[in-house]
Amino acid sequence: MKYFSVIIFLIIGRLMPAQKTDKLNMGDKIPFSRVAVVGQDKKATNIDLPNDKTMNDRFVLVYFYSAGASVKELTAFNNDIEKILNKYRNNACKGAGDIEYVTICAEKDYDKWMKIVSETNYNKSKFSGKKTNYLAQGELKDKAVNAFKVTKMPALFLVNPKGRLYLETDSFEVLEKTFQNICRVNASYSTADISGKLLIGDKNKLPLTAHSVYLVKENKDTIKTTSTDNFGDFKFRQIDTTQNLSIRIEQNNKTKGGPKVYLAKQNGELVSEFKRNAAGNFEYKLLAIDVERLSELDDEDDIAVKYKKFNSTNKKDLTVTENVYYESSKYTILTENEIVLDKVLVILNAYPLVKLEIISHTDALGDDAGNLKLSQSRSNAVIDYLVAKGIGKERLKAIGKGETEIRNRCANGIECSDKEQEYNRRTEFKFIKG
Repeated sequence: MKYFSVIIFLIIGRLMPAQKTDKLNMGDKIPFSRVAVVGQDKKATNIDLPNDKTMNDRFVLVYFYSAGASVKELTAFNNDIEKILNKYRNNACKGAGDIEYVTICAEKDYDKWMKIVSETNYNKSKFSGKKTNYLAQGELKDKAVNAFKVTKMPALFLVNPKGRLYLETDSFEVLEKTFQNICRVNASYSTADISGKLLIGDKNKLPLTAHSVYLVKENKDTIKTTSTDNFGDFKFRQIDTTQNLSIRIEQNNKTKGGPKVYLAKQNGELVSEFKRNAAGNFEYKLLAIDVERLSELDDEDDIAVKYKKFNSTNKKDLTVTENVYYESSKYTILTENEIVLDKVLVILNAYPLVKLEIISHTDALGDDAGNLKLSQSRSNAVIDYLVAKGIGKERLKAIGKGETEIRNRCANGIECSDKEQEYNRRTEFKFIKG
């Protein structure tokens, strides 16, 4: 009888359906009807996910976070995500060309969520693509949270063009490796947006405005044509970068008579002088490194990675340039600054013999003397922050250079774009081995 009972139990066990997992599996279809959230207008809505009905390569990254995390933690995590998405959206390969970014806060209180959105950089996104912020009221009981079967936060869910789960992770390093693999699979279809600036003249480089620019394949076939704007800027979208490409510019009265013409990045950093080809046209052949520089890709290494590479060499010092943001005419350390400074702090704590110079620069807008004083105050504020965290003041030196080292054409009285002005507003961290 005992053995008979065991056999019956095993038979029933085989006939019963398998227990449902509490985790979404790779390749599972996201249940659209259950992804309900609240928008910033307080209205209930559904997340717009791919549905496999349209022929495109749209990925959607869904990021769940808890209202219990600090503003600094949320801002830092979002920064890392947006840096990766900017790197691959329209700038990597066919297969990940169109990426949308959705953030979902698991919080009951709408006002508390709005406070988080305003205090972090979630509304002031640096992501160039579509980004939408949502609220999942009711925490883990919410339909959206249950639809993705979220068990911990932060959590990242990458939904592929077929509306199926492609990745679940809590690591932005894993997210980047995933996009790298997508691109590797589609390596023969590499695409990028190529942008630049045309400048004319020798000493006073002025924007070459309303001027035709041609993207040429194999030195003969024109595949794209555009025109420069009031700052000499131009852009070619979704270009197959596996081809041999050149940039050619129109010949007209502006370029006749021998004035030099330069290709620059849109921030004003010079790339090269144009040379005349056999036909007398200004043309520049794009090397692979030029395509990378003109594709607006962020630097792949942050300050910690750069220092790690430097530390393995015999070099005595390393200067890392960062865009450390301040409110206009102020030197208060913002949350964005603290994220960078905390990485500097880790380096200084790990290497107690290393000394650091903090060198702040401004753009040329405003009064020269005032900019010099402001830059010194900003460097002093950085030192005060590091000292308050336990770093000895004798290891630190504050230097303010104001607008004395402008990196592009944007000196006093020169009208420049926001990108050009931002290129001059920077802080340099010079690490010196002991």
